[in-house]
Amino acid sequence: MIIFLYGKDGYRLKQSLDKIIGEYKKKYADGVNFSILDAEDGISKELLAKLENLVKTTSFFNEKRLVIIKNPFLIGKELAALIKKWGLAEDKERILVCVERQSEGELNKKDKGLYALLVAESSIIKNVEPLDDRRLESWITKEAAGRNIKIEPAAIKKLIYSTGYDSWQIGNEIDKLAAYKYSAGNNTVSIADVIALVAPKEDLNIFRMVDVVINKNRLLTARALHDHIESGADPYYIFSMITYQFRNLLRVKDLAKNAVPYAGIIKKTNLNPYVVKKTLDQCKKYELTELKNIFRDLAAMDVAVKDGEAEMVDGLYRFALAL
Repeated sequence: MIIFLYGKDGYRLKQSLDKIIGEYKKKYADGVNFSILDAEDGISKELLAKLENLVKTTSFFNEKRLVIIKNPFLIGKELAALIKKWGLAEDKERILVCVERQSEGELNKKDKGLYALLVAESSIIKNVEPLDDRRLESWITKEAAGRNIKIEPAAIKKLIYSTGYDSWQIGNEIDKLAAYKYSAGNNTVSIADVIALVAPKEDLNIFRMVDVVINKNRLLTARALHDHIESGADPYYIFSMITYQFRNLLRVKDLAKNAVPYAGIIKKTNLNPYVVKKTLDQCKKYELTELKNIFRDLAAMDVAVKDGEAEMVDGLYRFALAL
């Protein structure tokens, strides 16, 4: 039997693996037929020999064998050969769990053959990708309930923003909030608790917020600006990041309009290829003349604030909500 766990959400991926291990140990307490190997520790003949020895050996104690291999795509060809050689897909007595913290696209690129084999032959397949807002809120509610606490809806949103949608940090922060509420004799987490105990992950959040501004979603823009400013983020830093991204938009839009290819844009702007790709997508929302006017507005806003004729916070709201 093969179980295939993969995806970018490392925390929830670990939860899925821990659940499998927990259920196995509950049934087979001594765990003598349970093994974990990690191909990332170093690909060697010893590792491959140990893996083959584990999968080919059956238990004498009426106990199923559980073999977990982390980062299996580092030994893709060898693993595929073992799966076929020992008929692991149909075997009920041996369970092979393959765990990869990468997306479908990344795994296909790394070893298309092994990915196709695991998808075709696995009895259980779980793709654990990061959750969107609504599903993440639901997951946080369940995680909190598992720790015998409740988190108010506003506090959940604040927790998500403060952690930058990072499930590892969210899980750790829920543990911290639970410990605090236990000591306080109260099981309900308020937004004040989150503000007091959870340090905002500002750098990641600021890029998300800038994307919201550029995508012209006024409702989300107002909420994102409010949350950042209320959490103590420097308005001048917010302004500098918005200006930086609109400068990139202007440069990329101008080059694209002059038929400069993708590779040429990367070379001329010296930006990361991922940033160029995302910026090209965002450019579709703006005309070149519109971007030039926006950049002039930002420059004028900067001068007005420095001359004391405007407040930065008010200027940010007026600028962002006027897009």
